[in-house]
Amino acid sequence: MSLNLEITKLYSRVSPFFAYLEKKRENQKLVRSVEIGGTFFLISFFILFAIKPTFLTISALVGDIKAKEDMTKQLKVKINDIIQAQDLFSQVQERYSLVEASLPTTPRFFQSNLQVLGVTTKYQVSLDKIDYFMKKEQDNYSVNLSTSTSFSSAINVVSDLLKNRRLIDLDGLTLSVNEDFPGQINVIMPLKVYYWRDNAKK
Repeated sequence: MSLNLEITKLYSRVSPFFAYLEKKRENQKLVRSVEIGGTFFLISFFILFAIKPTFLTISALVGDIKAKEDMTKQLKVKINDIIQAQDLFSQVQERYSLVEASLPTTPRFFQSNLQVLGVTTKYQVSLDKIDYFMKKEQDNYSVNLSTSTSFSSAINVVSDLLKNRRLIDLDGLTLSVNEDFPGQINVIMPLKVYYWRDNAKK
């Protein structure tokens, strides 16, 4: 009985110590829980207020970079197209003057008149009359030449006019004997001189 009493006394002395240790252990759990909770809170705070804006900024920058890369590709394609167009234009530019001389974009009456006079002067044919006729909505105008000359000179004039760089078509040829001047004939040459009208280009 005395042993039980001693054990009871010993337990009564030791139990507060165990209770104290248990309390300390619960306090440590509480401290750890608070630390873990605080850590998660701080992580969430940094994710929300620090990492998220950075991530959004990075995403925006990546989007801008992709957009600029696409724009750069498109610009490269356009630049290549312009370079090719310039190359083609430089190749055609030399021939353009020939095309323009053959089929100009305007009637160029003065030019055609000089060409006709140049051919007739070459074969010493003096023109009695030059008449110009132009109709609307047509890509040509008429030039009627009247003269008295030898047959060979008339043929040479017609041949040179048809070989001219300017697009000229002989719309008929009238020859008749000149009774006043033997050896000469009366010649009427209706010509058609072509040009490229503006509405034809459209």
